[in-house]
Amino acid sequence: MHSEENNMPEMIEENNVTELSMEQQLIEAQKEIEDLKSQLMWMERSYE
Repeated sequence: MHSEENNMPEMIEENNVTELSMEQQLIEAQKEIEDLKSQLMWMERSYE
Protein backbone atom coordinates (compact mmCIF):
# COMPACT_ATOMS: atom_id res chain seq x y z
CA MET A 1 0.00 0.00 0.00
CA HIS A 2 2.81 2.39 0.78
CA SER A 3 4.32 1.98 -2.71
CA GLU A 4 1.00 2.94 -4.33
CA GLU A 5 1.00 6.20 -2.37
CA ASN A 6 4.48 6.93 -3.70
CA ASN A 7 3.26 6.51 -7.28
CA MET A 8 0.37 8.95 -6.90
CA PRO A 9 2.41 12.18 -7.19
CA GLU A 10 4.04 10.82 -10.35
CA MET A 11 0.64 10.10 -11.88
CA ILE A 12 -0.65 13.54 -10.93
CA GLU A 13 2.49 15.15 -12.36
CA GLU A 14 2.12 13.13 -15.57
CA ASN A 15 -1.50 14.30 -15.89
CA ASN A 16 -0.40 17.90 -15.43
CA VAL A 17 2.21 17.50 -18.15
CA THR A 18 -0.40 15.93 -20.46
CA GLU A 19 -2.86 18.75 -19.78
CA LEU A 20 -0.14 21.32 -20.37
CA SER A 21 0.92 19.80 -23.67
CA MET A 22 -2.72 19.56 -24.77
CA GLU A 23 -3.19 23.21 -23.84
CA GLN A 24 -0.08 24.10 -25.83
CA GLN A 25 -1.41 22.14 -28.81
CA LEU A 26 -4.73 24.00 -28.59
CA ILE A 27 -2.91 27.35 -28.50
CA GLU A 28 -0.82 26.35 -31.51
CA ALA A 29 -3.93 25.16 -33.37
CA GLN A 30 -5.71 28.44 -32.64
CA LYS A 31 -2.73 30.39 -33.96
CA GLU A 32 -2.70 28.26 -37.10
CA ILE A 33 -6.45 28.78 -37.58
CA GLU A 34 -6.04 32.55 -37.29
CA ASP A 35 -3.17 32.45 -39.78
CA LEU A 36 -5.24 30.40 -42.24
CA LYS A 37 -8.17 32.80 -41.83
CA SER A 38 -5.95 35.74 -42.70
CA GLN A 39 -4.60 33.85 -45.73
CA LEU A 40 -8.17 33.17 -46.89
CA MET A 41 -9.10 36.82 -46.48
CA TRP A 42 -6.05 37.82 -48.51
CA MET A 43 -6.96 35.34 -51.26
CA GLU A 44 -10.57 36.59 -51.33
CA ARG A 45 -9.35 40.19 -51.70
CA SER A 46 -7.16 39.28 -54.64
CA TYR A 47 -10.18 37.86 -56.51
CA GLU A 48 -12.24 41.04 -56.09
